[in-house]
This record gives sequence, C-alpha cells and structure tokens, in this order.
Amino acid sequence: MKFGQVDNPEEIDFKLPPDHKDTGKMLSENKKDKPFKVYVGCAKWNKTDLKNFYPKGTKDELAYYSSQFNSIELNATFYNAPSREQVLIWKEKTPADFRFFPKLTNSISHFKRLIDVQPVVEEFCDAVAAFDKKLGMVFFADA
Repeated sequence: MKFGQVDNPEEIDFKLPPDHKDTGKMLSENKKDKPFKVYVGCAKWNKTDLKNFYPKGTKDELAYYSSQFNSIELNATFYNAPSREQVLIWKEKTPADFRFFPKLTNSISHFKRLIDVQPVVEEFCDAVAAFDKKLGMVFFADA
C-alpha cells in the first residue's frame, strides 16, 4: 500500500461515528448573534502537492491559496521552525481573516523528546506569535 492510498476504497466504511453526548448541547449554546466560523484548508500550499490546483502562471502560491481557503495547517513548521521574518512574510500575503495552524517543530517533539526544550520552544513561540490575530491553534504531532 502506498501512503495515502488504498487498493479498494469501496471497502472502507466512511460513516462518521455518533456525536458525543455533549455535542448538541454545545452547539445549541453557540451565540446565535454571531455566525459560526469554520476554517478549511490543507497541510501545505506548494504546487507539487496541490497539482493542478493553481492556474497557469500563478506566481505566488500562498497568495492564491489564501484566496481559496481561509486557513492552512502549516505542516512545514514540523520540519523546520520558521523565523519571525518568515512568519511576517506569510502573514502579509494573506487576508485579514486567514488563520495559520502551525505544527510544533519536530526538533522539540521528536529529536529532543521534550527534554531541555525551553529555549527552542520560546524561539518557536516568538516566531509564530508574529502571526498575531492570524495565529490559530498550534499542533503537537506525535508521529
């Protein structure tokens, strides 16, 4: 089996599990005077992974991507912690309501195994804090 592919997709049960008993209660308590906001996006925006998504001649993939989606998972930050300067570049290329959901870098979670990571965590947090209002939840990947 190739990663992300299965031989017989028709044999997979795609039914969603039953809602948790508190889901209905939580949704009914949602402020009805505010619209329910959902963020939809991919793990990355590069042309290789999103083949045929970008119109021919697209010069800035992030700018185009953010015109089609309102968020991104930012899988790239798992492999390389971004600099504050890089975060500011990404931030400036996206609309005001766009959200970035970065993954904590693997140097913290996998290589250092959460041991003696305070300086690296602070550096990562300082960088992603530059997203300001565009920062969504930070992911911690365990695999």
